[in-house]
Amino acid sequence: MKKNRIAFAALAAASLVMALLTGGPTVAAAQAATKPLIGLTFDDGPSPQRTAFVLDVLKQKGVKATFFLEGSHAQQYPDLVRRIKAEGHVIGNHSWNHPDFPDISQASQKLQIDRTNAAIKAITGEAPKLMRFPYGDSTPYATNYLKTIGMSGGVIWHWDVGNPGDFECPGATRVQRYVMAEATPGAIILLHDAGDVLSCSSSQWAYLAKTIDALRAKGYEFGVVAPSATANPINQGSPAVVVAPAGG
Repeated sequence: MKKNRIAFAALAAASLVMALLTGGPTVAAAQAATKPLIGLTFDDGPSPQRTAFVLDVLKQKGVKATFFLEGSHAQQYPDLVRRIKAEGHVIGNHSWNHPDFPDISQASQKLQIDRTNAAIKAITGEAPKLMRFPYGDSTPYATNYLKTIGMSGGVIWHWDVGNPGDFECPGATRVQRYVMAEATPGAIILLHDAGDVLSCSSSQWAYLAKTIDALRAKGYEFGVVAPSATANPINQGSPAVVVAPAGG
């Protein structure tokens, strides 16, 4: 699963320059709570194999997260989508069936976005405000299109140390190590509840509860992803920030 780290590094550097020139963004949103916030995000779901498990752990631990859903999966498993919404998590668009946007036509890019928004709105009554492109690969056309429909696109994640992520099936201990290494106030953390992780050993999923506990022991609390009007250098230039959950 490619992550285009060189391109991301360039984007992060560019966004940092922008932040210095414009005076923003800051991590104020990430500091809105009494403790610094981390945003756990889960891609590629929902899946009957893992989404319910993730939701169970989050509920047990009192954590809200952000789920970037594939439209085809949302349509197939609407009860899981409704549960994500009902339990106070944020839902984002992760395309219809996970193509690499630079490899498809502009018409197909638009369809990937619109079809997924429509599927999620039909289930929850609300269209997503956030878009995470598959593999983190945006295009100028798709980014501009999202702006015209009031969405914030290109939500990436904090990717500094670059240890193996959950999708690489490194095991519970190393997934926890990856998350802890990337933890910083306002960080958006990339995780998955479908896709490549479904081929990982079931024992790997022990990471989630243990990592939540470890982050809290370090002084962190958990927030959700929200749109931002400016690029966020903490998360590779994403137009998004981590904020306290509604009612949290």
